[in-house]
Amino acid sequence: MDSHVAQQRFLLLILSSTFLQGSSFVASKIVLSELPPLWLAALRFFVAALSLLPWLWLRHRARVAAGTAVPVKAMPWLRLTIIGLLQTTGVMAFLTMGLTQTSASKAAILMASNPLVVALLAGILLKERVRPLAWLGLLLAFAGVVVCIGVQSVMTGAIGAAEALVMAGSTCWALATLASKRFRLAVDTWTLAFWQMLIGAVTLALLAAWRGESFSLPAQTMLAFLWLAIPASTGAMGLWFAALHTGGAVRTSGFLFLCPFFAALITFAISGDMLSTHEMLGGVMIAVGIVLLSRTPAARPASHSSSRETSS
Repeated sequence: MDSHVAQQRFLLLILSSTFLQGSSFVASKIVLSELPPLWLAALRFFVAALSLLPWLWLRHRARVAAGTAVPVKAMPWLRLTIIGLLQTTGVMAFLTMGLTQTSASKAAILMASNPLVVALLAGILLKERVRPLAWLGLLLAFAGVVVCIGVQSVMTGAIGAAEALVMAGSTCWALATLASKRFRLAVDTWTLAFWQMLIGAVTLALLAAWRGESFSLPAQTMLAFLWLAIPASTGAMGLWFAALHTGGAVRTSGFLFLCPFFAALITFAISGDMLSTHEMLGGVMIAVGIVLLSRTPAARPASHSSSRETSS
């Protein structure tokens, strides 16, 4: 594929995914007024996975006819389970619980700190060297997260539980991103999205039942829930994995700062709520840091043995 066409495809994928992800923070706040957090996450991704079944069934029939279908026993079940537990169970359990006590805009900004976590973990787990400009970007982005939460809260150790939960979700997302790139699964984007969402949703439902959560879904929140479950989950997840395959882990994650921008834009359009001054300042610092990070050349491995991981 021509590099210019590939770049345009990547931008279309990642912009569509981040817009849908940004909208999910707003929709989640609406539905959380009626549903407990773990059941919201479980039902959201269970419905999202089911929405993919007709498409996957048609593709499976075509592959059976062509003799290219992958046998069930040949599927990389362990690796799919690891990604599902991180990407859906871990991220959404922490995020939805955090959203019960913090704003959609702040949660989106904290989740957008994901690129610095990805870059740091890539250096630790994949032995990728971090260049000086990237370190500057990482430090600036980290400072932006501190400003977003509130400098005084960080200095006194009084970071809210909600913010800590959201950042735990961001860490799970970073680990899932690195695992997806490291595993290089021989399954297509939508099959990966289906199985990791279904595995994660079942685990979330078990956790919700274990916690004794109960739920009902009133008709007035059904529209927000359906948007959350299908475009903002099925669509966003599939587009995210496609962009990740095209653009790489650190580069793709760098665009996550667009999520709080879209979340704030949608929130303002719906209710007129604006970000506070320190949230806007922290968001700008994270954005500049991520731009610096994304402008650095591709990281090289620290040793010859790591060349396979960075060849992607």
